[in-house]
Amino acid sequence: MMIDSHIHLSHMAFSQTFPYVDFDGTKYLAIPEGHLKPLIAEMKSRGIGGCIEPAIDVDSNERLLELSKISGGFIYPAVGNHPTRCFRSKLGDFKRVRKYSESAGIVAIGETGLDYHYERKAQHRAKQKIWFRWQIGLADKLGLPLILHIRMADEDAIRILRRNRKKLHGGVCHCFTEGPDIAKIYTEEFGLCLGIGGKLFEKPGTREPLERTVAATPIEFLLLETDGPHVKPDRPDYIEDKQWSKARNTSLILPAVAERIAELKNMSAEDVMRITEENTRRVFNLNKQEVFDE
Repeated sequence: MMIDSHIHLSHMAFSQTFPYVDFDGTKYLAIPEGHLKPLIAEMKSRGIGGCIEPAIDVDSNERLLELSKISGGFIYPAVGNHPTRCFRSKLGDFKRVRKYSESAGIVAIGETGLDYHYERKAQHRAKQKIWFRWQIGLADKLGLPLILHIRMADEDAIRILRRNRKKLHGGVCHCFTEGPDIAKIYTEEFGLCLGIGGKLFEKPGTREPLERTVAATPIEFLLLETDGPHVKPDRPDYIEDKQWSKARNTSLILPAVAERIAELKNMSAEDVMRITEENTRRVFNLNKQEVFDE
């Protein structure tokens, strides 16, 4: 069984009819038409035991909580405010996120952190830091782990985490892409796990630091993720560009992620799936019986 530690099934990209990415055990497929309910059923039938869904912006909290409620325990919600959305937030949004955090079944706060990938005004980065510190405090009050989104901002993020070390209750650096030295700070110093997904299948020069990280990091610190509908593997030559660009990423690629991790760590894919599932349950305090089992 596998658990997707980061996906956005309540995203509008999964509304109505949509194309999506599949993996048949040997190659990727671009399925031209899908619907959310049958997709979730297919994920369950293929050994996906559950999904953790973090918030994107403040409004998304309500949608993901509703989807979690009707998923029958398949989707575990995390509430928060994404760093790239913080600059749009109003003062009252702190109160809204706090209220959402009181909902039943919340497993984490996030996604939160810092994102310096896009050029932003100084006040935008300042607002990201305010929200990051506030969400660390909220997670501490609730005794919950964090789902971190840190992009091209490790120096500032590490500084904030060090100043708030006593408030940390574990968590994951999702969509991790950096090399082993940075990974070691997050795992050994803060006890955080690393979310590994489609970035392992990007062009060789781009994925090389992450490959070194996966090889060097103890398996107990790795989680499987997709970040669907985003972060697809690079387009295979046998699929047209237009078809691939429209397809949504899904948890159905998790076996491919597990296989690649297994290759890099010289272990079996079955062991990778088993251990990363155990890691996810530990980080998010999921009892084994709580994870969906058909």
